[in-house]
Amino acid sequence: MNNFTQKFELHYYLKDNSHAMNAFVRNKAEKDFLEAVKRIGELLNSELKIETEAYQEGGLIETLAFSGFVIDRVLNYLSPALNDTITHYATRDTQAEALDKKIKEATLKNLELDNQQKELEIEEQIDKKLNDKLVQKYISNFYKKIDSYEKVEKIGYKSVEKNGIEYIVERKDFKNFILHDDTTISEDDDAMIEIISPVLKEGKYNWRGRYKNDKIDFSMADSKFKQEVIEGKHKFSNGSLINCHLEIKVTFDEFGDEKGRAYRVLQVFGTQELELGELKLLEAGRKKQRKQWESQHYKSLFDDTESTK
Repeated sequence: MNNFTQKFELHYYLKDNSHAMNAFVRNKAEKDFLEAVKRIGELLNSELKIETEAYQEGGLIETLAFSGFVIDRVLNYLSPALNDTITHYATRDTQAEALDKKIKEATLKNLELDNQQKELEIEEQIDKKLNDKLVQKYISNFYKKIDSYEKVEKIGYKSVEKNGIEYIVERKDFKNFILHDDTTISEDDDAMIEIISPVLKEGKYNWRGRYKNDKIDFSMADSKFKQEVIEGKHKFSNGSLINCHLEIKVTFDEFGDEKGRAYRVLQVFGTQELELGELKLLEAGRKKQRKQWESQHYKSLFDDTESTK
């Protein structure tokens, strides 16, 4: 087991052969890049010390020196591939397949495994280390900040020790690394919500209730019902429910994991004092009931007409 130092170049290609870059943009962006590198060190079971050398021209080249990185064939089998792993995350859409193959081949060769099953197990572990969500998020933040700075035309990544290939990401590809949240909206037009805490005064306050055994906070978008509650026309006690049209907005993060839910009552059809009590329909509820009745009976009428032909 021994310590060693690796060097890595981050090369900004700037418009008009410039050698100067906005310090605030670079510092904010590189903070995320360094967080990504730090996380990669954690994935490889090593605590990295990171130093930066004097900037070079040719656009703007920053050299990062990583030390305190421990090689251990058993615990840190990816250690020799530190620079390749960083390059993997920073350039994955332009060269992922070739570099991933290179990382796997070098790792498996060094380990000298004695059977195919062990090789498959190690490959699975490598895949997990090369697909870390937190590293992807930091890289996304890095590209997001650089993408907003028009002066950068492309970025190069290069391992210095190996006199390696410089991998280039063009400006048009920056957006491929930027992660976005996703939102889906669903509706329940016959929702029953047990009221835990109604809002009895003016203002943008959320109600609290129980929907399908889950406690939820929701906004009341039915302005008529909301005003009637404020005027004291509807009373709520333990076990009171509303029958309503409920909108459910689910936000997923950039990795497809659920991030949060927002509930909004679009219209209230009726109120109910207890779970097994009588549903008292409001005007909106009576209209809904009438439409349902007409839809069912008119459909039945046309079905009978068709069957007599």
